[in-house]
Amino acid sequence: MYEDAFYIRKMWSFSRALDLGLVDEEVERGLQVSLGERHGERVAYIAMRLGRNLGLSKKELAQLTVSGLLHDIGALGNFTEYNGTPRILKNHCLTGASIVARFPAGGILAPAIKYHHETPDPLYAALGAPTEEVPLMARILSLADQIDLRLKRRLSKRRERDEILEWVTAETGTLFYPEVAAAFKQVAQKEAFWLDIEQRDLLQIALGLLCGEWQLPATRELKNGFKDDLAATFADLIDQKSKFTARHSRSVAETVERLARGLGWKDDQLREIYVAGLLHDLGKLSIPRKILDKPGPLDPSEVEIIRTHTYYTHRLLTEAGFPTRIVEWAAHHHERLDGKGYPFALAERELDIGARLMAIADIFAALTEDRPYRRAMSTDEALALIQRGAGTMLDPVLIDLAKKVLV
Repeated sequence: MYEDAFYIRKMWSFSRALDLGLVDEEVERGLQVSLGERHGERVAYIAMRLGRNLGLSKKELAQLTVSGLLHDIGALGNFTEYNGTPRILKNHCLTGASIVARFPAGGILAPAIKYHHETPDPLYAALGAPTEEVPLMARILSLADQIDLRLKRRLSKRRERDEILEWVTAETGTLFYPEVAAAFKQVAQKEAFWLDIEQRDLLQIALGLLCGEWQLPATRELKNGFKDDLAATFADLIDQKSKFTARHSRSVAETVERLARGLGWKDDQLREIYVAGLLHDLGKLSIPRKILDKPGPLDPSEVEIIRTHTYYTHRLLTEAGFPTRIVEWAAHHHERLDGKGYPFALAERELDIGARLMAIADIFAALTEDRPYRRAMSTDEALALIQRGAGTMLDPVLIDLAKKVLV
């Protein structure tokens, strides 16, 4: 189960990234439900407890947990097109299934996510699939999702728990599949179940139930192919957050890889810094779209909000167990040689070559893209502006490299 535990740990962190994106006030208003706020991890935990009650194997429980963590992975990408319409339920299920199909155990994850908004009564289902077509994992996710949407973000009172149990009983056979509803009624008798859901260390609680292990080493490498797919998937989701960042993450990744190649880095290092480039703005999922897309200058409070994104990138990638070098390359792209960067205000000696390359790549990509307040600059214009930061913001030797590599 160690491999499953490390896989779940990474997915748990990326689920938090998804939830940050779905907290956006426009998303909440458009969907008419409260998403985000640890929704993915809570659904995963509830589903895993139901799966245990229903006798799923440990391998199946691990797959069910990952399905719960990623069940809304298709929602963020579909929001712009289907804002506020019922079609978002159908399309985010289909989009999510297509995304996870290429993940490990994708043949199991995809149907679970595709059918997670199905119900016994097709009148309330997103796809209207016949009951026999809906796998058990999807039936479990359907109930777990609805339970968490109904829960407040605080310790629930006995009366609230009883009301939820009454609701599940009343809707069995309509909204909820009977065997899953019966499992929920048994699990819900345990007070620890309700208390667990509100705990910040829910990952450790879940791993303890799944694996019998409460502590894991800090890092463990996933296979390179999947790590690259995962990074690319989230880069696309990050860039979809704003209409002005359609390819920013990929552009930064490609640019920083070119710079590193110019320094003679080997293939393994090039792959790692490319992944760091894809994920450098992961924390921007926490920034409201109205700030990212604002057509004019940001006011001081908005600047303060947007500056938090690198901190969240650092936390999310650290929690996911990425190697320290990848975390730092990704999260330090707004640090400066003079120590006036953010969020850590690192000194020059604390910024390694990879972080310095990422800072240049991020600025270059941003300057050569259209933004709400200006048109894209040419390569020469961008490099000229970058040159003005030599010695204070950016490494002058690496700026000279950029002038050779990026023209």
